[in-house]
Formats: sequence, C-alpha cells, structure tokens
Amino acid sequence: MSTIELSAKNWLRRAFPRRCLLLVASFYSLVSTAQSQGVNYSVSDTPPKGEQAATAFNDAAAPVAKTADEQKKQAEAQKKAQAELERKIASAHKLMFFDNDFSYLSDPNYSGWQLGDGLKQRPLAGQGWYDIGGQYRTRAHFEQNMRGLGLTGVDDTFLLHRTRLYGDFHFSPNIRAYAELIDANSNYEDFTPRVIEENRTDLLNLFVDARLLHSDQGTLLARVGRQELTYGAQRVISPLDWANTRRNFEGAKLSWATSDWTFDGFWTNPIRIDVNSFDSPDRDQEFMGLYSSYKVNDQQNFDLYALRQLNGRGANNFEYNTFGTRSQGNNEGKLWDFEGAYQNGENNDGSDHSAAMITMGLGRLWDKDGLKPTLWAYHDWASGGDVLGGGQGFHHHFPLAHKYNGFMDLFGRSNLHDSNVSFSVQSTKKLNLLVWYHYFALANRSDTPYSVVISPFNAGNAPGSSDLGHEIDLIADYTVSRRQSLLLGYSHFFGGDYYSSTAGVPFNGDGDFFYSQWSVNF
Repeated sequence: MSTIELSAKNWLRRAFPRRCLLLVASFYSLVSTAQSQGVNYSVSDTPPKGEQAATAFNDAAAPVAKTADEQKKQAEAQKKAQAELERKIASAHKLMFFDNDFSYLSDPNYSGWQLGDGLKQRPLAGQGWYDIGGQYRTRAHFEQNMRGLGLTGVDDTFLLHRTRLYGDFHFSPNIRAYAELIDANSNYEDFTPRVIEENRTDLLNLFVDARLLHSDQGTLLARVGRQELTYGAQRVISPLDWANTRRNFEGAKLSWATSDWTFDGFWTNPIRIDVNSFDSPDRDQEFMGLYSSYKVNDQQNFDLYALRQLNGRGANNFEYNTFGTRSQGNNEGKLWDFEGAYQNGENNDGSDHSAAMITMGLGRLWDKDGLKPTLWAYHDWASGGDVLGGGQGFHHHFPLAHKYNGFMDLFGRSNLHDSNVSFSVQSTKKLNLLVWYHYFALANRSDTPYSVVISPFNAGNAPGSSDLGHEIDLIADYTVSRRQSLLLGYSHFFGGDYYSSTAGVPFNGDGDFFYSQWSVNF
C-alpha cells in the first residue's frame, strides 16, 4: 500500500375606500346626535364650528390609531416568526442525523450563515436535493474506581474521539437514500477500551426509504437497510449517543404517520461491533416490535409498544416479550413522566420468564422565570430474578441507561430501586446547569446487581445488604454557538452497605467520574 493510500486511510478514521367609510360613519354619528338634540340640518348644512373641529379630529385620528395597532400586530408577528426561525436553526441537527431539518435555508427571512450551510439543500436532477454534513466530538474521561463495568476499584484516564459523516439524497418526493460513516477511537488509556468506545471507520447507517402512500389521511413509509432506532424516552430503545460508537441495527421498518398518531413495525438484527473490521449483523439475535405514539397536543404524548428480543448466543440465550406504555406531558408547568412494562418469555435455563419495570416521575417547570428552573422527582423500579446472577429479572433491551440510572453507569435497569431527584436551571441563555441525586437499592436480595449491559455483578456471592449506595451528578452544558457545545460533568458515588457486607466484591469504597466534552456539527 502506498504512502498516499495509508495517509488517506488514516484521515478517514479521524389600506382611500376606508377613509370614505370613516367619513360617512363620522358624519352619520354627528347628524344622529344633532337630531336627538332638536337640531335639524340637511346634508348641505354645516354643523357648528366646534363640532366641525371634533369631526375633523375624529376623521384624522381614527386611521392613525388603527395604523398604530396594525403596526404593533405586524411587529409581534415578525418577532414570532423570527423566534421560530431561530428555533429551526438551533435545532436543525437531531438525535439521529437522518432526521435533520435544514428547511430554514428556504425561509425568506434567513440571511445568516451556519457551519455546513453550503452543503445543505443542494439540488439533484429533477425534483431531488441532497445534504452532506456530520459531526466531530471529543470527550476526556477521568475515572476512579469505576473502569470497566460497575464499581471495580480500577482507575483510568483516556480521550475519546468520534467523527461522523453523512450524505442524505432525496431523488424524488418518494425515494431517498441515506449513508453515514462513523469513526470512533480511544487514546491514552491504560486498560482495554470498552466495547462502546472504539469502532474504526465503519457504516453507522445505510438505508433506502420508499414513500408507499401519501394522502390527507397519512403517510406510509418503508425503510430497508442498516439504521438507528429510537422510541419514547429511550428507556428500552435508543441509539445510545453517549457511547462513542452509538448503536445500530440492520433490517426493515414500516411506518404509518398521521397528524396525531405514528405506528411503527420493525424487524432487525443488532449490529456487532468489530473494531478493526467491517461490522456485521448478529444473526444469533433478533429484535422486533410494534411501537405507537399518540400526540395529545404539542406538550403531551401517550405511547404503547410490544417488543420481542430473541438471543440465541451461547449460555445467555433467552426469548423475551415486553409490553409497555408511557405517558409524558407538561400542563402549565406541571410535568409528568410515567412508564411501565411487563415482560414474559423464556429464560436462559428454559424456565418461564416474568418480570416488570415501572417509572414514576413528577416535576415542575417555572417557565415564566427567565432561568426556567425545573424540578423532577422519580422512582424507578425493575424486578430481579430468583436465581443469583441468573439474569432472569427485567431486561431493558437496548436503552439509554446513562440518562436515567446515574451518569456513572454503574447499574442497569434490572433488580433495581432508584429513587432520584433532579434540579436544572438555565442560568444564562447559553448555560444550563443540572444536579441529580440517586439512591440505589436492590429490588430482590435473592439476586445480584446488574451492569448497564445486564451482566451480573459479583454473581457468585449472595448480597449482604440491599443498600447499593448514593450518587450525585453535576452537569454544566454550554452552547458555544448554534453548532458547537461544551459539556462538563462530575459524579461521585458513595458506596453502600452492599459493598462492605458482601463477599467477593472487587472494591469497597467510593467512585469518582469527571469528564469534559466538545462537539461541533456541520
């Protein structure tokens, strides 16, 4: 291979009529008043001098007042339109880049420039257009006593890099192709990177969309190929953006969308990450489901879903069916977030599987306050199993565990109680601050704690206590510009009695996690 080829490979990795009416109306009012006072004069008569002045004044003043009112309304409309344009610009990049929306570029009021604008909404032959863009993100980790899965007593410091490049090609209103590359790398670590930290130059998304039906009743869309999935609050299905590698699947999806409802059905295989070779679908696993969401209004949603995961891989083979519902909303600052799911099927030892999870959250948003303080109180429960370390409790499938059960990612949503309170404030237009407290406990003393990948922690030893410990998370999120952001975070875990009273734990103490992240979209 030539030097040029090697260099290229390395780079890839990194209103007159109205006045007449007013005059007539004013004159008619004057005549009516004069007649009621016994004054009679014809149209050719002239009213007293004072009344002349009054009429002239009214005639002149009325249009001015209305014009001022119209100007005020126009100014308000322009302000609202500008705010909406600003919102579109700032939110153009979505969680999944194939959902990106750069329609602000065709807004006649838009005259600015954002990084990457020149490669968006470019014309293709016929009715087509394309977008090209991506993201670079880097994050530094300082981990104390938590390198690996759970509280391990192992320290490490390392730097993550991630580059994403995509092309979104709309050949017609009905046909679209989307491709996205990812390169994820880890540097300066002392220990082997986690699976979610490295994946050198590979395909994150590669699919074709076909709009099969479009009418006033709704739109039917088919998608086939490699794709990311996300639904609801991401408690069971997420692209896992926290991970350096993200998460994807390969298969087919059919979507029906109306103004209020969306119905999705999908059948996929999860993608197995191979750091140095092309990723391939895991044919030993199947993940399928039906997911529906009803938009009550702009601030309230209701979801129903049924999921099935078949895992035929080794000793951890299982068949799980999950039936769930979720309600989330905001009613004049009163917030709620409820989700529950029941799970059945077959465990890895052939026994019947029965498990459940419940999330209950209530909050308050003081939206009229410029700081927008928001307070949430949650309790998360997920059942455990009766076999120590058997993995027979609730299985959270493919979630964004990082968001809900502590930023240190010590525990997964299985055999867990998590009582937590969070408070956030927008201290400036660009700076958001968050503090989140968790108390963790085992749901079942007959089972062990589980990691974020539902692997048992210290599986060979019965828990001496249900008290897992406390975690405090601090976040500062700063928007540098519409396309750049900075994130600083610190978390501390106070180990509970479980660690001091259970034999075989790798470490009995506390843990710390500090990280800093910079990202830019283009």
